[in-house]
Order: sequence, then structure tokens, then C-alpha cells
Amino acid sequence: MRTRLRKVIEWIKNKELAKKLVMIYFVLIVVPLSIMIYFTLTIFADKLEQKVGDYQLQTLKQLTLRMDAYMEELDRLTLMPYQYEDIITFLNSKREHNQPLTLQEIKDLNSFVTQVFLNGRIDIVGVSLYGEYGASYVVLPESQYVTSYSMDDNVTWLQQESSGDGRSIFAATHNIETVNGIQYPVFSIARELRVFDSGKKLGYIVIDVNPKFIQQILSEVTLGDREEIFVTTTEEELVAVKQKDTMLGELSGLWQLEELEGVTHADLEGERQQIAYVTSSITNWKTVGIVPVTELTKETVLIRNTLLIIGAACVVLAILFSTFLAYRITEPLRSLSKLMRKVERGDLLVTFPVKQWDEVGHLGHTFNMMVSRLSELGYLLYETEIREKDAQITALQSKINPHFLYNTLGSISMYAEIKGNREVVTMTNTLSRLLRYSLNGRKEWVSLHDELNHVKGYMTIQQMRYEDRITFQLDVDDELMDCEVIPLIIQPIVENAINHGIDRGKGYGAINLICRRDHNKLVVTVTDDGIGILEEELSRLQWKLKHSKDIGGSFGNGLLNVHRRIVLHYGETYGLVLQNIEPSGLKVTISLPITTKKISQ
Repeated sequence: MRTRLRKVIEWIKNKELAKKLVMIYFVLIVVPLSIMIYFTLTIFADKLEQKVGDYQLQTLKQLTLRMDAYMEELDRLTLMPYQYEDIITFLNSKREHNQPLTLQEIKDLNSFVTQVFLNGRIDIVGVSLYGEYGASYVVLPESQYVTSYSMDDNVTWLQQESSGDGRSIFAATHNIETVNGIQYPVFSIARELRVFDSGKKLGYIVIDVNPKFIQQILSEVTLGDREEIFVTTTEEELVAVKQKDTMLGELSGLWQLEELEGVTHADLEGERQQIAYVTSSITNWKTVGIVPVTELTKETVLIRNTLLIIGAACVVLAILFSTFLAYRITEPLRSLSKLMRKVERGDLLVTFPVKQWDEVGHLGHTFNMMVSRLSELGYLLYETEIREKDAQITALQSKINPHFLYNTLGSISMYAEIKGNREVVTMTNTLSRLLRYSLNGRKEWVSLHDELNHVKGYMTIQQMRYEDRITFQLDVDDELMDCEVIPLIIQPIVENAINHGIDRGKGYGAINLICRRDHNKLVVTVTDDGIGILEEELSRLQWKLKHSKDIGGSFGNGLLNVHRRIVLHYGETYGLVLQNIEPSGLKVTISLPITTKKISQ
């Protein structure tokens, strides 16, 4: 697993930056959008179920209130025997089986039953009176009254009535059969009758009612296209149902809930159903409404599909836009990458177009500076190689043998010494040392001590030439003598001071050479009190020192040569600086890095 994950990470790492951005955008868009749609639909569906459940419950409460009002009217009819003294007397009388009624009893009983039917309108199907001592009077539909009925001790409502609390008992819908064999569906209301004074039990009154009124109330209520509404007892006996196909059998055990009303869910007929129920405070019956959850949430399907379509469209547009944006953002980087490959192949004539100054713009600007620097370094390397070739060619073209010059100068010195001319001896010996320093060894680095000795030898000859019209003063810290420098960088500056400063002026003057340490720099200053340089010429020469790579020209050839050699060896931060001094003269400052590497012999 870890190996596979590592491979996936490596695969992503090696992808192009634009593709990485597209994948990141995809994750940042699709994942939150999917989570949002999922939770939106889930919460909406839950809230919708809750709202519909509350609506179901309120509807069933209204329905139950209507039925309770109707049942209260019927329940009051069971109290009518207390209003008729003759009925109480009849129920309290002892009767033998099939004992006939007197005419007065028939009249009184018929009058009572008529009043019951009139008060109960057309809903009452039958009325039955049962005395505790065998008296009975039963009126069934399409039948004459019967006095031979006896109580069945197994009747459910009778078992409930035996509790003796005096309240009416409402029995579920059942069938009653007339003497003609016709059956009628009815629900019954039964009440135990007692004497007020003594509490003595008299018997029972049972009123049978047609359940069509309850069914009519149920038919006026709509909970959904696939609804089921019915009324049942706590013993799960059906009272009335809106449709014939009821799920009462699958709801077994629901009515043992302690709550009188509520909303619950159950899996019925292989489908999740939402069930609302309300218990009547009058009849203790439960009114139940059942609606499939899919029926309740069918509106969410449209919303879900709409959200999915909109979400998919948003994802497609976002991916297209993010792809365009990713490739748009990374386009300068791809262009820069192509230019870098060209530079890698040696093409330095490339330039990155900087159009904005963000991170990419700064990177492109730095790339351009790098290419320019590489081009300049390439030119410097080329210049260095050309100079080395020219020096080699010059050396080859020069057929002068240095030993021949040394021997010749030695002969001149010996001849002058024989003649007693000490000046010639000094000059020839000094010139020999100068030639030997310039021609022998071709060293790349020399010590500052050797370089200054070379300058002092050169000034010895010049002072003899100008007959002491030139004074030379050297001031150097002893700790700097071991510093390594490029050979022949100070003598050309001193020579330039004599030729262009003193010789073209009054013909005499002073030259000062000072060597000091400035942090990590070796600063060599050569000043003269000659005629100096015109400001215009000084500006032109300073510009050439800073920008030109040409070392030609009639004036300042030695200065440019020394400056270019220093720059080639140490970089642009080092070299020569020229400055006129008051009242006349020129100051040339040479700056070099202080290094004390071992000088090759």
C-alpha cells in the first residue's frame, strides 16, 4: 500500500506544473461541491420528512377531534336509561328465559328505543338492553325486537367493562346478524348501568353504529398519493379504514408504545414508511396515517437532479476555466524553460520578454541578466584567450634571444666600468634587471615586493635620465609585501605619470607611490604634480575604463591595459580610478583583493 502511494506521489511530482494545478483545482472544486450537495440533500430530506410528519400528525389530530366529537354525542345516548324510570325498573326485574313482555313494557321500551334512534339520527343500527337478572331487549335492523338474547360472557367489550370504572366501552367494528341472516358491520358503544343510590349493578346498554361516518371522515383526509389511513383499537382490532389494503398486520406491536401520539418509521412491504398516529382520549382508539418515505421525498428527487446537473455544469466550467488559467499562468514558465534549453545548447542570443513584475517577471529579468552575464563572461574568456594567443605570437615573432640581451648589457657594463663611467654601469645593470623581470618566467602572479622593486629600478633609470628633476617617494606597509599581485600593473601607471604628466609639463616634478590596506582590499595610489588631464578627456577616459573593452588609442593605452587585466582577473569591482588633484596633477588609484597565496617560483 505504501509503495503504491509512494508511486502515485512520485507520479504527481513529475507531472507538469499546469497539470498539477488542474488536479489541485479539480480536488478543491469537486470534493467540497460533492460534500455540499450531499449534506444539502440529506438535511433537506430530513427536514422535509420532519415537516411532513408534523403535517400528518396535525391532520390526524384534527381528524381525531372530529371523531371524538361524534363519539361524545353517541356516548351521551348511553346515559338515556337513567332518564326513564320504567327502563331502570325493567332492567332490575327478574325474568325467565322467553318470558313475554307486557304491553306496557313493550310500549315503554319502544318509546325509549325510538328516542335513541331519533337522537342518534340514522347512524345507529341497533340498540340492546341487558338486565342483570335475565331481562333483555334487543332491536336489530330489519327485525322485530327480541327478548330471548342473553349476554355472551366472552364478548371483548364485556371483559373490558368488568373493570367497573363506569366509562363507556367502544368496541371495534364487527358484524351483527339479523333474524333473517343478514350481516351488518357495526362498531358498538357499551356502558354498565348502576343504581345511583346504592351502586347496585343493573345491566348494560349497547348501541351498534354504522361505521360509514368514520369512513367518510377518513375519506376527506389526504396525506399522499399512496397513503393509508385507518382507525384501530389498542388490541389491534380494525375500526375503519380508508382503503381496503391495510398494513395492520405488519404494524403488530406498534400500539404498545407508551406515547399517545407521534411519528415513527417502519419497513413495511419492503419499503420504508413514515407512520403518524394519534390516540383518542374518548375511545382510546388510534388513528394511523401511513405514507411511503419515497412519496414524501419525491420532490427532493427533482431538487437532487437539478443540483446534480448544476453541480456537474459548474464542475465542467470550473475545470475548463482552471485548465485555461493554469496553462495561462504557467505559459511564461514554459517559455522560460524553452529559452533555458537554448542557453544550455550554447545559444546566448535569447531574451525573455518581461511583461509583468510578479515572481515570473522577476525570474525572467534575472534570467536575462544571467544570459547577459554569461555572454559577457564568454567574451571576457574569448578576449583572454586572444590576448594569450597574441602574446604567444609576439613571442614567436620576436627572434631576440633574452640571453643575448643580458650578455650584451653585461659587456656594456664591463666596458663602462673599465672606462670609469659609473652612471652607465648603473643604468645597464638596472635595465638588465628590468628586462629579466619582464621577460623571464612569464609568471602569472608576483609578490608586491617584487613588483615594487621593479618600479624602483624603473625610477632609477628615469631619475638618471632626467638628472634628478623627478623625485620619487615610496610609502608601503611592511605587512603588505607578501601580497600577490599581477605583474607589471604599477610600473605602467608610473610611466604614464612621467610621459603624460611631467614630461609634457614643466619637465620636472614629484611622483608618490603609496600602498595601504582598506579592509580586504589592497589600495595602491600613484599621484603626480604634472599638468593633469582636461575634464573632458578625463570623463572620456573614465567612461572607457568602465564600459569599453578596447585597449587601443594614443592616450591612456597603459591605463586601459592595466585596468582590463585587473578586471579579467578579479572582476568588475576592482581596477583603476582616475581623479584630477589641485592645483595640478593626477591621482590614479589601483584596487586589488588582498591575497597571500604561495607565489610560484
